[in-house]
Amino acid sequence: MTGRPATISIILGLLLFISCFAGCHHAPDARRVFLHSESALDAVRSLRMHVETYGALPRVTDAEFACDQDVIRYVTVQGMSNAPSLKVERIQTAKYLFARSLAPSATDWQRTGRQFLPPGVCSRLESPGVQSYLTSHLFSADEAHSLPPFFSFANEQRATITHDGDESVDGVLCEIWTIREGNNLANLPQTVGIAVGDRLPRKYLQGERDNLLAVVNYSDYGQTIQIQLSPSDAGY
Repeated sequence: MTGRPATISIILGLLLFISCFAGCHHAPDARRVFLHSESALDAVRSLRMHVETYGALPRVTDAEFACDQDVIRYVTVQGMSNAPSLKVERIQTAKYLFARSLAPSATDWQRTGRQFLPPGVCSRLESPGVQSYLTSHLFSADEAHSLPPFFSFANEQRATITHDGDESVDGVLCEIWTIREGNNLANLPQTVGIAVGDRLPRKYLQGERDNLLAVVNYSDYGQTIQIQLSPSDAGY
């Protein structure tokens, strides 16, 4: 009779150990998640992006990236000091940049060459290896690192990456990851929400949660995005 309780205790102990081990084994690994996210982005050639940057002159940009067609559209509202906000629409094609003012007054389209534009999001999707770990926390929607280089986060040994739980972003369940560079608290954190299902990023935050520099939301991955210029601009 005395051996039976001991046997049961041993079995319960083993089950507890196995349960704990299984839970630990399946805990998400930050660097592996970022690599999976980069792999998922490798197949993406279209998406939409909503970018809000804060500060003395806040800016809001809605962007559409039809990289498979070499066409990108931005609508930006730029806050001004003691003046009405500026609202500008821009469309980039393979050769040209078209721009017009929408507010405070409307203007006609102006066309310029785009050979001096820095690499953007489409270049980042097509050639991720040219990106590096972010040291600058200032960007706009047309810059490549408005879509972070996740493989760099995975490879950056100075970075501390923590899993801050899961939350829904526009109805999509995401793992929330916060990245800090080194042990210097002066380095502002970067937070990424990566979808549990398809591993595509859905949200990106720069700065402390109570004092953000920028928030980016991503949506409509892989959707057909039609961006049309006016008939007078045919032949772009």
